[in-house]
Amino acid sequence: MNGRKRAAVKASTSIVHVPNQEALVLPCRILQLPRRTIYEILSRLPIKTLFQCRSVCKRFLCFISDPEFAKLQLSKSQVCILIKTLPLQNASKRLQLAHVEANGSTFEVSKLNFTPKSNLPTIDISHMNACNGLLCLVGSEKDYNIYVCNPILGEFITIQPPYKDRQRGSFWGLGYSAMMNQYKVLQSYYPAMESNNRYAMAEIYTIGTGTWRSIGSAPIDTVALPFNAFLNGALHWFPCTPNGSEFIHTFDFDSEKFGTLPPPDHFRETDKKFTNYSRIGVLGGCLFMIYFTNSTRFDIWVMKDYGVKESWIKQFVIENLYPKQGSWDFYEPMVVLNNGEILMLFNNDAVVCYNQKRKNLRGTKFFRTRSQFDATAFTPSLVSLNNVAKGEQISRMQGTKDYDKLCTEEFQDCADCGALLVNPSCSFPAFGVPYGAVTYHANLYARNSENRCTACINRGVAPPKSFLTLWNM
Repeated sequence: MNGRKRAAVKASTSIVHVPNQEALVLPCRILQLPRRTIYEILSRLPIKTLFQCRSVCKRFLCFISDPEFAKLQLSKSQVCILIKTLPLQNASKRLQLAHVEANGSTFEVSKLNFTPKSNLPTIDISHMNACNGLLCLVGSEKDYNIYVCNPILGEFITIQPPYKDRQRGSFWGLGYSAMMNQYKVLQSYYPAMESNNRYAMAEIYTIGTGTWRSIGSAPIDTVALPFNAFLNGALHWFPCTPNGSEFIHTFDFDSEKFGTLPPPDHFRETDKKFTNYSRIGVLGGCLFMIYFTNSTRFDIWVMKDYGVKESWIKQFVIENLYPKQGSWDFYEPMVVLNNGEILMLFNNDAVVCYNQKRKNLRGTKFFRTRSQFDATAFTPSLVSLNNVAKGEQISRMQGTKDYDKLCTEEFQDCADCGALLVNPSCSFPAFGVPYGAVTYHANLYARNSENRCTACINRGVAPPKSFLTLWNM
């Protein structure tokens, strides 16, 4: 071995020779950082990278499994596109999740496939929507159940309807009540009646209670939720009726009441006939509405101040439409990319991209499903159903049983070198501990000055380097 190679080998080792002591191996540098800093770094990683990080070491596995980290990661997670093909094909019995980022004029697309074996309780799905990292799946006529799952973790609960001798209505959806800190499922139904006078009723299932509650009458119109329908604790939609609608309809999960929101001022009586072609939804944290002035142009209006009619502004005017397939085409904005471009669902069979600078639409090749598809906004999350569905029977897909084999040791950092301490005075909860069952203290995210490894007690060590110094190494 020549001198250059010997020098390279010597530089690559991290063994420090201490007189009269055995050789010590320094820990990973990132583990020398306070736990809060580590959480901030990991929470910014894509979900696919987080899965890879679980295999780095037991400590990373424990970090990523912490309920507090799951909450932080959800707050920073970006909206992805979840695709379900119509009709289901033998070769596509899965849901496809795509995260799209713009890198100049090119796109970087990261995809995950959710399959019945590993992520989903069923593939026989008639409808789906998502809220705060949880996915709601409505079974077909053969499977009358409703499933709420976290496909990332492969966890789900099964919600059975209270009665099977009645007809399911056209409205349903998953939402979250921030006031009560509860997830709720809403559905409509038609009571079994001998007369021809049919009326729709609505009921709520609060996850964790195991019971349905009637909340009165429900809309009788057909409801198709938009790509992203949930904002400010409420679902939003346009009813699909022959005569159209002059209002945006809502359901608030805090008050558990149906309501309406006003459209822009220019919306006239004659315009409501075109609401079947119009679309609403959530874009950039604001409610938007697509308004067709004719078959060759549409405007995108944005409600800057939620609930205030005067805050509607015309954000975009789109005239150079994608190559037409019929007299009227359907466009629905989905995601705003980091370069300002907007991905739109086009006629439920393609994804197109709108460039604000060039003011044109162009095709993309993100999804090649060979058939029409449903798309819904999904925010990947590591929030476990154990923490939001207490009292429910939580099932886990076979392909994710290995997630239960998490470390059960109690971890803490050495105050000096950041080395791992086993069974310290301040314990760290293992994955799956219900949220609220553990009291989190400030020293959980910072080193306890009283906890030091044996090596640091026996010898003096320089204080750990700062975060910026470590990052630049």
